[in-house]
Amino acid sequence: MKIYAIIVTYNAMYRGWIDRCMESLQSGTVPISPIIVDNCSTDGTRKHVPSKYPDAIWLPQEKNLGFGQANNVGIRYAIANNADYVLLLNQDASLSPDAIETMLKISDGKSLLSPLHLNGDGTHLDYMFRGSIRDNWELQDDLLVRKNLEPFYYTGEICAACWFMPIGLIKIIGGFNPLFFHYSEDNNFYNRMAYHGIKTILVPNVFMYHDRKVVGNTKAYNNKHLRRDLMLVSCDINQSIVGQAYNFLKILSHCYRYELLEHKYYPGMFLKELLWILFHIRKILSSRKKEKTIGSHWL
Repeated sequence: MKIYAIIVTYNAMYRGWIDRCMESLQSGTVPISPIIVDNCSTDGTRKHVPSKYPDAIWLPQEKNLGFGQANNVGIRYAIANNADYVLLLNQDASLSPDAIETMLKISDGKSLLSPLHLNGDGTHLDYMFRGSIRDNWELQDDLLVRKNLEPFYYTGEICAACWFMPIGLIKIIGGFNPLFFHYSEDNNFYNRMAYHGIKTILVPNVFMYHDRKVVGNTKAYNNKHLRRDLMLVSCDINQSIVGQAYNFLKILSHCYRYELLEHKYYPGMFLKELLWILFHIRKILSSRKKEKTIGSHWL
């Protein structure tokens, strides 16, 4: 069994993130080979990682590829080296020692698996993860009423801070879509999984600790937020033209009715970003056509 953990780093020395992440993998009950793809860090990560973790596969990049494309670099390496499973793990995340072993026992060889996402010190659920289980009534009943958790639950979308994937899944779905540079690439990937009937399994008895505030880098998250929303709708292969038009109108209404994460939309911003989408429509249509087929796309 060959398992690779892909960790995309960018200035990973902050709060000792990379050391905590790597130490959690080293203390795991199942051997795992780390692949560290560095997005041109400037804080000492590029010196620290290869010297402290010489057994890790070190893939430094000459520019910031963004989250999705850097993960694609690691996934390509894992496939070329006959991986059975790939773990995507954020630089600011760490795992409980039995997480991989437990997920392996539950895996059906075709579904995406994830542990329970907690905050950095394990005292609360991760802020964004709460939305992933909001509509999972079976889990809530077991937790609050029956007081007895099942070994696993089928659930909706879970953020890519910790994805455990059999390589067969990746050969069906492919890698991350290069139209998404940073943020929303995991939403797009999940939409493709849904289209091809691939399920997500939550394993609630093992944990991932995510040391972040709300959505991580708020400035990066807010940057081009509207464009990402429009891109997600444009690229969603599960939606009809009518459904896409409806969602465009919903986004337009939000531009003028709400402030999202303190990011104010100014008049005309929707039109500006819609024109950007139209300018790239050929790439988007090509992307949609590719995503509807099975294969190792973008890898």
